[in-house]
Amino acid sequence: MDRFAKIHPAFHFVFFISVFVLSVTVVNPVFCAVSLVGAVLYIGISRGREVLSCLKFVLAIIVVVGIFNMLFSGYGVTELFKIAHKRFTLEALAYGINQGVMLGATVLWFDAFSHTVDSERVVYLLSFAPKTALIFSMVLGFIPRFKTKARDIREARLGLNGGAAEMNIVQKLKSGIHDFGALVTYSMESSIVTSNSMRSRGYNPSAVRASRYKLKSRDIVLIAVCFLISAYVLYSKASRKNLFIFEPEIGFLSLDYFAIAFFALLCALPSVIDLTEVVKWKISALKM
Repeated sequence: MDRFAKIHPAFHFVFFISVFVLSVTVVNPVFCAVSLVGAVLYIGISRGREVLSCLKFVLAIIVVVGIFNMLFSGYGVTELFKIAHKRFTLEALAYGINQGVMLGATVLWFDAFSHTVDSERVVYLLSFAPKTALIFSMVLGFIPRFKTKARDIREARLGLNGGAAEMNIVQKLKSGIHDFGALVTYSMESSIVTSNSMRSRGYNPSAVRASRYKLKSRDIVLIAVCFLISAYVLYSKASRKNLFIFEPEIGFLSLDYFAIAFFALLCALPSVIDLTEVVKWKISALKM
C-alpha cells in the first residue's frame, strides 16, 4: 500500500521540488548518495521488484558518466594510467561518478513523481491556471499512450517485413525515421480528435470544479518540515559548511552533519510514511 501517493498534492509538489533542488545544487557525494538511496528505497517499497530495472539503468548512467568524464577531463594529481600524452586521473573519474549518482538519483525521483502525481493532482495544483493544467495533464496522459503506440507501429512494420529486424545502422535509421513519422501523424490526428471531442462535450476551462482533496493538519506539518529542511540545507551550502573538492585532490573541506541528517530525513519521508502504514495494518490485523 503506497500511503505516500495518497497524501495531499500540495505536499507532493513541495516535497519533490525540495528533493530535486537539493539533489542538484549540493555537489557533495554524501548528499548524492543519500538522495539515490532514498529514491531506491521508496521505489522498492512502493513498487517491489520494479526497482531492479531502475537500479540497472542508474548503474549504467553512473558508469557511462564516470568513464566519459575521465576520458575527456585531465584535472587532478592522482594518475591512474597514461596513454601517449593523455593522463587519466582518479579525481576526474570520481567527479564523473558523483555526477552520475546525482543524475541517477534525479531520474529516479522524476520516475517516482510520474507514478505519484497523476493528471487529477496536476489539475488540482494548477487550478489557478486551468488552461495550463489541462495542457500539462494531457501531456502526462499522452506520454504512455505514445509509448504504446510507438511499440505497436514497430511491431506492425516488423509484421509487414515478415518479422525480420534491421541488420545494420542504415536500416535501423530508416526504420526509426519511418516509425517517428507515423507516430507524429498519429499524435496530430489524436490531438484533433481530442479537441473536437472536448468542444462537442461543452468543455469550459472556467467552470467550477469539485475537489476531493482536503488539506489536513498532518499535511501542513509535512509541508513545513520540507520547507525547514530545505531552508537549513541551502543555508548550510551558502555558509560553505558542506564543501567537497575533486581538484586537485579528493577530500572534504567541511561537513555539516546536521544538514546531512536533515536531508536524509527528507529523502526517507516517502519510505517512512509507507512503512508506518504497513506497521499499522499489521498491528490492526493482530488485534482481530
